[in-house]
Amino acid sequence: MGTAAARRQVLEGQPCARGMAFGRARVLRPLHFEISEKTIGQRRIPAEVKRFERALADAQAEMERVRATLSGSLAAELGEILDAHAMLLDDPTFIDAVRQRIRDERVAAHTALKRERDRLMGEFAAIDDPYLRSRSEDFDQVIGRVVNALYSDLREPIDPASLAGEIIVADQVAPADLAHWYEHGVLGIVTAGGSPLSHVAILTRSMQLPMLCGVADAQSRVRDGDVLMLDAEGGRLVVHPDADDQADFEQWRKDHARDQQRLNRLRKAPTRTRDGSEIALWVNAERPEDVSLAHAAGAVGVGLYRTEFLFLQGNTLPDEDEQYEAYAAIVRAMQGRPVTIRTLDVGADKADRTGLALANEANPALGLRGVRLSLTRPDVFTTQIRAILRAAAHGPVRVLVPMVTNAAEIKAVRKLFKPARKALENAGVEIGERVELGAMIEVPAAAITIDSILAEAEFVSIGTNDLAQYLLATDRNNDSVSQLYDPAHPALAFLIERVVTAAGAASRRVAVCGEMAGDPLHIERLLHLGVRELSMHPGALLQARRRIGEITLA
Repeated sequence: MGTAAARRQVLEGQPCARGMAFGRARVLRPLHFEISEKTIGQRRIPAEVKRFERALADAQAEMERVRATLSGSLAAELGEILDAHAMLLDDPTFIDAVRQRIRDERVAAHTALKRERDRLMGEFAAIDDPYLRSRSEDFDQVIGRVVNALYSDLREPIDPASLAGEIIVADQVAPADLAHWYEHGVLGIVTAGGSPLSHVAILTRSMQLPMLCGVADAQSRVRDGDVLMLDAEGGRLVVHPDADDQADFEQWRKDHARDQQRLNRLRKAPTRTRDGSEIALWVNAERPEDVSLAHAAGAVGVGLYRTEFLFLQGNTLPDEDEQYEAYAAIVRAMQGRPVTIRTLDVGADKADRTGLALANEANPALGLRGVRLSLTRPDVFTTQIRAILRAAAHGPVRVLVPMVTNAAEIKAVRKLFKPARKALENAGVEIGERVELGAMIEVPAAAITIDSILAEAEFVSIGTNDLAQYLLATDRNNDSVSQLYDPAHPALAFLIERVVTAAGAASRRVAVCGEMAGDPLHIERLLHLGVRELSMHPGALLQARRRIGEITLA
């Protein structure tokens, strides 16, 4: 062990899906970063455009082949992601932009793709919302597929069976590839980029496959075949682990197996504190597959269903029927448990390709986003309202309005609901009888003036992620100031308690739906502040239920 110990390295990263793994490395390097930029002559342009179009078709065909190999829960989980990627491959705005670069800049197809990728990545980097910013990976993965199709002769295809027992080390991983590899026994994922909000991170959590993100130098410091210990509990990758590391892993594996058995026994258990206080656990949902996880974990309902993906996956606005089908699928799947649909929460910034953007904003986080954008575009908002009302015919639905600053905004939203409901009723369209209207409390001014908002809203949900950012004037994704982002800050506790107390006095339900809600380190603090409803990622629910059972409030 002396040689291994001398070569031992520890690389740090961010846990995106918790767990540990011990195996050999398979290092995958992105082809589209390895090929140098290339200019072409005028006569070559038509042939290069056709070459690009053939690569698009090949990439689409490859995705369909992957889809055909998937089965069971993986096929269901990946369906929407593959659909979104297929739409991007068929997006005329993207395709025309690449064609235009080939013609105007006289460059090879891969160079045009790389330059268009760089432009898109710059636009996404300017988005404040971390969830929406993480969608940049979809574009990156799609462009990578097209480049791989352009140069398929330069790289031998990976035999998925050869990945059994290995840990993937890559710049990033496409969801379709991940599912394929998972079925063939991959043990874990390490990426240079990515975030806990990416599609891949969400999938790895549902697969219970450990993943470490943000290990920037892993591809340069890890070689194929190196023995690795992936510690996505402690946020580290150990290269050439020693005997002590192996012992730690074996102990974790035994402890984890026992822990999973105990957690599984909590699936049907009530959620209450040690001294008997009932706590309602909701789930945050992004896609239909989250619903099956919600049912399995015993959630009371969906506390936050994001609708932004419908507006960002194409280059046109989703129509009423498209939105209705998406919302109704979630409502039906919840089988009578309430679904809280958050209305569009996207800033009118450059990454919006659907025509909603009214201007390029220097600071979209403080600009026209959430309810502000919706009220500026009542035509778009009314379409969403009509779709929600129709979906409510299939089960209980609540509407959550984001980025509320004052009571007047809730009043304005309610005014739009009335004519939308009447028009649907007059047309004989089936709609829900009652749809509650709630406010997202994520602006400090809303928390301070909560009494007036509660006079208009039927429930409120505290979004601690943005509330903390705005309150502390800190971007938690900016490494220079992220140390100032403190969920335990007394000022944040003061505002949470203020909202909870006011909601209780007004007989209104209040939940917390930020990352704090699913973090065992913060749950006790929230309960002592009076919070009795928490909404979180489905994978965090059983851990939260166990933590709540250990807490005494009296």
